[in-house]
Formats: sequence, structure tokens, C-alpha cells
Amino acid sequence: MIRSQTVQHKESTCAEKFRALNGPETLAYFVLNGANEYLSIGELKALLETYGYKVGLSCTTMICTSRMPFRILDIIMERAGFLREAGIILGIDDPENPTLNFQLPGPLPRGWLHVSNMKKTASEKTVESYVSLLTKSTGLNTSYSKGCEYRLLFSNGVVFLGVKTHKHRDNIPGFNDGFYKPFDRSIALSPRLAKALINLARVREGDVIADPFAGTGTIPIIASAIGISSIGIELDWSLVHGMEKNLRYYRANAIPVLGDSTEISLSGIDAVATDPPYGRGASTHGEAVASIYSKFIEKIPSWMRRNGYASFLTPLFLEDFVDDKISRTGLILAEKYYDYVHSGLTRIVYVVRNA
Repeated sequence: MIRSQTVQHKESTCAEKFRALNGPETLAYFVLNGANEYLSIGELKALLETYGYKVGLSCTTMICTSRMPFRILDIIMERAGFLREAGIILGIDDPENPTLNFQLPGPLPRGWLHVSNMKKTASEKTVESYVSLLTKSTGLNTSYSKGCEYRLLFSNGVVFLGVKTHKHRDNIPGFNDGFYKPFDRSIALSPRLAKALINLARVREGDVIADPFAGTGTIPIIASAIGISSIGIELDWSLVHGMEKNLRYYRANAIPVLGDSTEISLSGIDAVATDPPYGRGASTHGEAVASIYSKFIEKIPSWMRRNGYASFLTPLFLEDFVDDKISRTGLILAEKYYDYVHSGLTRIVYVVRNA
């Protein structure tokens, strides 16, 4: 009697199946963070520029699309802080005058249809009618099942049919459990905003970034996880000691420095990303907030290489002062985003370029 051998084949993922059908490039979609769409778009644009892939980016409510190689799509979703998901577009349609003219593979890989109406920009009647037509046409069902997660995304008079290949993730141990740090403070920069600041500064793996107001070290930790070396400067000894604990915990490729960043001289840094103190629990050590920002902005040109970028946060009440200081220093204001925190605090995310 001959015993049959069971040969186990690794089942390809949904992403792998559709990559094989698409070739080296794809038309990709990105779902933005609904709380701050403009910052999400800015981060996406910056990441594309970082890797030298400047392509047309088309955006509507909570959705951006662009054609790119799969490797760029992978990198963007590995690094992104404010992008919720991404995938491959299978077709675009007018939900009010549907054609269902999608280029779908046959047979269609099994899966289910996940429907989203971005910020209710389509009527319930339109969504229901279109979903009914599509499910009859494709055989897909809106009830969860194993297989591919097909995405039907309604946004401002357009409907996108895609297949989800990436969800928001962070390659930092412990992030999903609250980004644990042995030493932490309640006012510490959130990991996702820290990621966005790093990405807006347009640094690649192997570059060096400086955080002149490093606090507990969130930016240096995340930069290291991406593959970027960093220098974290902090004036408060207790914070430097705590930051050093955090850097050791994550084995971060970063140097903690005790000192006043408005007095320290650096050169040849590729980028700067930071959250300066402005009185929301972070001590200014008796110095006026405007004075700290003035000295910090004046340092940027001498610290960074030519055409390097710096990203930093500013409270809204300093906007006019910071705008004027940037222009007087010779830096180029590249981008500016408003981040509403609560009724008492709106921050501005500044991105400047060293001319």
C-alpha cells in the first residue's frame, strides 16, 4: 500500500494575486485620516517626493489616488502615520449613472465587499442602489467572509472599486498596546504625529535627523524604527535621563544630548523634526515662547544641508510671528497645516526648506 503524501502549498495573499495581474505598477488608492485630511495629503505627497516618485496625486474627500510601483506603495504604508489604508483600484464609476465598466479578473478571487460612504457625501439611496447592482454583477456579498476585502468607496460623486492590500501599521514594538515607553509624560508627542513630522521632513533610510526639543524621545525612537539616525537634544536633565532609558528600550540608533538647542551648533544634518515647548505642560525654563522659537528658527539654516526640510509644531497664537521669522531667516515656507487639538489649542504644522 502506497501512502499518499500531502504537499502543502502556501496560499498567496490577496495582494499577491492582484499584483500578479497588474504588473510592476498599479493605480493605488489611499484612505486618509478623516480628522485631518490636509495633513494626510501632505504626508502622502512628502513620502512620494522623498523616494523620487513625483506623480500626479488626485484627491477627493478622504480618498487620494496615484499610479505607482508596488514597492513605493509598500514603503508609504510602512512609514505613514496618517494614512488609514491603501489598495489597488479596480475601477472608477459614477454612482448616479453607473456603467460597472470594471476590468475584473476572471474568475474573481473570493472575498467580500466592504462599503464606505466617505463623510456621507453620497445619499443612502444612491449607495444602496449601486451596491445592489454591483453585488448582482460580481457575485460579491457585503457580509464578511474569508478572502479578499473588496472596497467600495463613495466620495463626492465618484465611487471607487478596489481591493485592500494595506492597513495602517507601525513597525514599532508595543505601539498597538499604547506605544509603551519606560519613561513617559502625558504631554508627549503622539507616535502618529511624530511619524508625520518625520515624513514631512522628507528623510530617507540612512539619513540623519535632529530633534532639538526631544523630550522623552518619541521622534528619535520612531526615526530609528524607520532606519533613520537621529540626535535628540533636551535641556532638562531628568528628561534626557528618561529619554536615554527609552532609546535603550527600543535599541534606537540615536544620540541623546543634554544641552540648550538654541545655543548648540550642528552642521550637515539632513532634516529637523520637533515639537518645541510652548507652555502646554512643557517648561520653557523661564524664557518667553517667542524667544525660543526665534532662536530655534535662526539655527535651522546653519544646521541643515541645502534643500533639507524642517518640520515643527507651533501654537496658533504664534502664527504671524513665526511666518515673519521664517521669511526673515531666508527659509522657504513649503507647507503649513492646522491641527485642531481641542477648544483651547490649535497647532500649526510648519514645513520649511533650507534654500
